[in-house]
Amino acid sequence: MKKLPIGISEFSEVVKGNYYYVDKTLLIKDIIDLPGKVKLITRPRRFGKTLNMRMLEQFFSLEGEEGLFDELEIWKKQGIVKDYYHKYPVVFITFKDIKDTTWKKAKESLKGKLSELAKKHLDAIKDDVGIKANIISVAQETANDKDYKNFLRYLTQALYETAGRRVILLIDEYDVPIEAAYTYKNKDEDYYDNMVAFMRNLLTAALKDNEYLKFGILTGVYRVAKESIFSGLNNLHVFTIFENSMTDKFGFTEEEVTEMLEYYNLDAKEDKETVKNWYDSYKVGNFSDLYNPWSILNYISNRLTGLQPKEAAQPYWTNTSSNDMIIKQIETNPAVKETIEELLKGEEVIVPLDPWLSLRELEDDPNGVWTLFASSGYISASRIEQDIYSVKISNRELERFFKRTVMLWLSKLTKTNLPDMYKYLYFMLREGKYIDKFIKKLQDFIVNSMSYHDFAKEPEGVYKGFLLGMLSIAQSGYKVESEVESGYGRLDVVIYPKEKGYGKYAAIFEVKRADDEGKLEEKAKEALKQIKERKYYTRMKSLGYKVIGFGIAFSGKKAYIGSEIF
Repeated sequence: MKKLPIGISEFSEVVKGNYYYVDKTLLIKDIIDLPGKVKLITRPRRFGKTLNMRMLEQFFSLEGEEGLFDELEIWKKQGIVKDYYHKYPVVFITFKDIKDTTWKKAKESLKGKLSELAKKHLDAIKDDVGIKANIISVAQETANDKDYKNFLRYLTQALYETAGRRVILLIDEYDVPIEAAYTYKNKDEDYYDNMVAFMRNLLTAALKDNEYLKFGILTGVYRVAKESIFSGLNNLHVFTIFENSMTDKFGFTEEEVTEMLEYYNLDAKEDKETVKNWYDSYKVGNFSDLYNPWSILNYISNRLTGLQPKEAAQPYWTNTSSNDMIIKQIETNPAVKETIEELLKGEEVIVPLDPWLSLRELEDDPNGVWTLFASSGYISASRIEQDIYSVKISNRELERFFKRTVMLWLSKLTKTNLPDMYKYLYFMLREGKYIDKFIKKLQDFIVNSMSYHDFAKEPEGVYKGFLLGMLSIAQSGYKVESEVESGYGRLDVVIYPKEKGYGKYAAIFEVKRADDEGKLEEKAKEALKQIKERKYYTRMKSLGYKVIGFGIAFSGKKAYIGSEIF
């Protein structure tokens, strides 16, 4: 049985080391056939970008290893093999590790990365190549700023003059240094501008009007053209998650996942349903059945150790992916939180997206965060019309990420220990315990949180919406509904276990506004009376639950909560 290539991004190691390989070699044909001498491909983290770039390197390179492609799909395209296989000098560089917190440290890391690349190719360059001295200075880290700026161009020229063939340039995760600079720019005011300038100079020199270049490929998560990274680059073609090209070349298709599960004897219905619910529905263009490779590999690995499907289903990708910029947007943009609450109810939300958005514009454009979320793979987006998209949370793994992140955001905002409140909610709905402690935590939460809301219009609606959002981010296993018909009317909010065997209680919340603080308790009792008289508990009881009713009365930012078991 083949090993699982978890954390392995070297193509030759995967093929030669008896690892399971999902064949993406027809990407080579797309690279050759699709327009653009320089192609920028953006996909979420851990979707196979580096492995694919290493695959391209091995196929095109004069120094590529023999025998790696003999059993793979691209080998059937003999015209391509004849014209391109091991025919070109190839330069590969990745910036995925440039994540420093200051510009000084980042500049040292960048120079070190270029020095490593110079050393790798130095012996292959003829001594009579005029610019070899410039490359040696970069290798020794004694180069001036001009030599660093022009290094990739110098290297392509030197390899061309040595081999007599134009050079293929592969640049992996080009945007990681830019994202780090954006994330930490408050610690170092000059970091972001300096990083953008450095990357612009390096890439423009290498990619713009470079007569020694056969073609260039860049990968990343974000399209940051408005940062002027590719200023004046007229031969660039961009393939983002919004385009209908290369749709199945990054990430696993449903067919590929099914084949993998069958290979590892995990093709039972429960496994297929589990991986689909947890890791499916990433979207590229109109293609919406992509699975997260990192999570699929880890799920299978844990299943092979003996874990059951429900135990093996965990948020692998969101626990390892870089989430700093995402979390920053959730924490600093109130409108984001409100929309996420809608998404967590399972709703699709209409938002504007700009695939050309600049990171620099995020602070000025409150809707820019949705482009960030979509590009990063945290939501799936379907185009309705120009720049208007319907977005949703794609699967259970991403739902868990949003629930955890919003919970942390709310905890910081309200200084309330939300995990404790959800712990009491768990025991209350399962065993009918800790009702008083849950009320205390909920009351503290409401009082601390309401100072952030405007009661000028529809104050009861504000309370209901806020309560609904707070309950929606509870741990998985609950169903939250609002304005549900039951008995002789519509109850405000109800939460109950999804699986009847999981718990015996449902909680119904009725909200009332008091004219003044002195009538809070009276209004709370009135809300409980309404639950009883209108028999809001009828539907839940018919489903086999006992019912705990909560009457919530508020006046301004004060609240009182009463309860009764029905």
